[in-house]
Amino acid sequence: MAIDPRKVLPTKINLIRLRREEKMLRKIRGVMEEKREVLLHYIKSAGEEYNRYQNEVFRDIYKLFSYYYQGLAEEGEARTRAYTMAVPESLRVRVDTRVLFAVKTPTFQVVEETIPGNPYPPEASPKLRESRKMLASLLPSILKLAEYEEMLRRLIAELKETQRLVNAMDYVILPSYQAAIKFIKSVLDERMREDFVRLKMLKRKLEEREEEARAI
Repeated sequence: MAIDPRKVLPTKINLIRLRREEKMLRKIRGVMEEKREVLLHYIKSAGEEYNRYQNEVFRDIYKLFSYYYQGLAEEGEARTRAYTMAVPESLRVRVDTRVLFAVKTPTFQVVEETIPGNPYPPEASPKLRESRKMLASLLPSILKLAEYEEMLRRLIAELKETQRLVNAMDYVILPSYQAAIKFIKSVLDERMREDFVRLKMLKRKLEEREEEARAI
């Protein structure tokens, strides 16, 4: 938290306290800097892994839709829709959380027993039946890809917040402490000079009185 140097009493106790707090804030700033570097490294490696995994999943999804549209062309849209209209909406996904660098990220896992059965009868197009089989096998991969996306989104948000705090330290909080310390030190130094001058004047007066006393 930034402080207003004009509202700090220029005392030696406050000077000691502010120096201690500034030292502690610099340590906190160092920890945040390390956290930022770790987040940057992890986001970079996770982003590369995400891109690789995304290409694999998209390749399988492209193959799935290729089979589906071929089967749709063979079976006809009306009959294909009739097959799927009878399928109940039973699919469920289990959502948990894990913690990465104090950031909560979700994990998704399909509840296998809730996956609907294949709606296409044996006499339906083999391409449609195969596309349905491929979709069921791809569900965990699709959810894993969603995990990567949400994890990266939250880690990037945490990185932005950490960078904001580092900037606040560098441009607001620490400069305010430095200004307050400088202000108090200048006031104390000025008081010390004034006290020194007063002592010299007092000493001179005492010496003058002693000389006058000896002269009598």
